[in-house]
Amino acid sequence: MRERGLEFKVGLLILVSSAILIGFIFILGNFSFRSGFTIKVDYDYIGALQPGAPVKVSGIKVGKVEHIDFLGGKPDPKLNGQRVQVRLTVWIEDRVRDAIRSDAEFFINTAGVLGEQYLEIVPGRDWEHPPIQPGSVIHGPPAVHDPPRTDLVVARLYEVLDGVAAVLRDDRDAIKGLLSNSANAVKEANDLLVANRAQISELITNGASLAKEAKTTLAKVNSGLGDGRPVATLVADASATLKAAQSTMTTLTPSAQALMSDATRVTKIITEERIDKAINAADKAASAAGKAGGLIDNVNGMVTDLRSGKGTAGALLSRDDIYADLRELIRDLKRNPWKLFWKE
Repeated sequence: MRERGLEFKVGLLILVSSAILIGFIFILGNFSFRSGFTIKVDYDYIGALQPGAPVKVSGIKVGKVEHIDFLGGKPDPKLNGQRVQVRLTVWIEDRVRDAIRSDAEFFINTAGVLGEQYLEIVPGRDWEHPPIQPGSVIHGPPAVHDPPRTDLVVARLYEVLDGVAAVLRDDRDAIKGLLSNSANAVKEANDLLVANRAQISELITNGASLAKEAKTTLAKVNSGLGDGRPVATLVADASATLKAAQSTMTTLTPSAQALMSDATRVTKIITEERIDKAINAADKAASAAGKAGGLIDNVNGMVTDLRSGKGTAGALLSRDDIYADLRELIRDLKRNPWKLFWKE
């Protein structure tokens, strides 16, 4: 009886151990008894992603990466000859099929800082088109995003650090002089501020007073405007003026166009020959005007002489006794016309 009890315990231990081992295999092997579908996702770089890596939608594990195929840039006839570097075969559970829309995005993320990598799917929001169908091939941006190349970032950072070290080593004297000059400039600026502390304080005080006065002025302007009706009236008047000006311009536009047409015809009529003739006529008119001016000057001089009594006509006009004698002579000749022919 004791031997049978021992055999029973050993057999039970073996069964329990086998069950635990099978459970671990299922857990670690990402086995699932749910139905699902597969799609293809093309990448140029996948980092440290391995077959069997989990697939998550909105942070929930819903599948795994079944295969990773390196195509090495071969053209794919299904993609109109586009070249593919790495193609992932992804298995996803059917329960999230409707959630993965046609505008879904695919990222390769890392669980933690140094954790394993997994494929993250952002479901998308295009509910007007059907979801991604089984067997679909997802290629290129904006749907597919390559993981960041931290190795390249580190390598380029090393290059930058080497360049900085070389500059610090080769231009040590120049950098020392620059730092010395900067220190002197800071010291001079500090001395200047200390020496002119009173002026700076006065300037700040004046600025504060100016700001206060501006605030008071704005308050007065605001109170003067009141509810804004004057401004609204001014804007309305300006709008009415603009409308009237626009109407006037609309009315004057045909007349202006006709005037421009007439001016164009006039400019076509005017030729160089006619311009020369007009210039000659203007010159002749100017010469005639000059001669007329001279004639007027002569007449003016003659009138001046007459008024001053120069000459016979001037004496006749200016002296009354000569006028009286001449008048008496004319009367005597009328009474005695024979005196014209006979002299005593």
